[in-house]
Amino acid sequence: MKFILSILLFILAPMAFGYEKEFVITDILNDDVIRVQKLDMNVDVTAGDLLLIYSHTTKSILGYARVEVVDPDAEFFTATVQTHNKSGMIRPENFLKKVDLTKVKNTEMPARIDLLYKENRKAAARYRPLVYGGLAQGFTAANLVKKEFLVGPSIFGYGLTSRTQLNTNLVSTMFSILNVSVKNTVFNNDDYEISVENGFQYYHQKKKGSYQFTGYLDMVTNSNFNSYVKLRVFTQKPQDEYLYNSEEYKNDLNLELSLAYGYLFNNWNRVIFGPKIDVNKQKVGGTVGYYIIDREFHTMIGVSSNDFSEFKIGKQGYLLNLDFWWRF
Repeated sequence: MKFILSILLFILAPMAFGYEKEFVITDILNDDVIRVQKLDMNVDVTAGDLLLIYSHTTKSILGYARVEVVDPDAEFFTATVQTHNKSGMIRPENFLKKVDLTKVKNTEMPARIDLLYKENRKAAARYRPLVYGGLAQGFTAANLVKKEFLVGPSIFGYGLTSRTQLNTNLVSTMFSILNVSVKNTVFNNDDYEISVENGFQYYHQKKKGSYQFTGYLDMVTNSNFNSYVKLRVFTQKPQDEYLYNSEEYKNDLNLELSLAYGYLFNNWNRVIFGPKIDVNKQKVGGTVGYYIIDREFHTMIGVSSNDFSEFKIGKQGYLLNLDFWWRF
């Protein structure tokens, strides 16, 4: 019996653990570049392919590497590490597996914020940082990449470059508030991202314009938790029929601060919640939303309030939110 089990284990082991033997790191050339050896010459790899890096001891995923220089017939090639879990060190003997992030069914992919991939607009939105949180939540510090679109009933956005994004709020336009904004990435690394947005509105019915500056800060807390800070400064504006922050503001400068927290579930869906403080009106509101993200399509279901103290349904109290959009 032991002999039969040994034979079965010998036969099935390569099938069960074959993914570990596609590639192996043989050398760390510098901080970002690694030398990789093919362990299976039948696995095709070309420049631009994405490889998951596994620990050869714990079998946990450490990050991604993008193939840079490769000869199809060569045994060795180089790759650049593009995202990396700092709790684990990438070193020789780590193994790699080719992965396709354009597909949403990657069962070996654990849901972790450090594994969100920023570089390629063809990657499924599920595996990328959230750029837009819906009409009530607004933008995060993350930007669209070059030539990427964000389209939905409430928003239109376009990536002019990988650090500059052009936007217009379609709901504001529906309420006769013509608007356009430009959002730029100021700084980003694995833990922080800072962006600024300059927006201009024209209230057609009141024949009045307004300027709005928004600063964004996204921070990673741990593998599944991150936070979003948003500071909005805007000039005088008249009362309007818009759903959020629609009151008249007479001060030359007005201030609004939002603090939101995001949690990444095991199925890659997300929840974002947090308060919003209107400094000039001395009101505290906030939002909570659950996000279902597929390859390109986003759905958000939630509740928002401009003033928690107003226990009623409506613009001055609580609103149910349902929003959806595409990112492609």
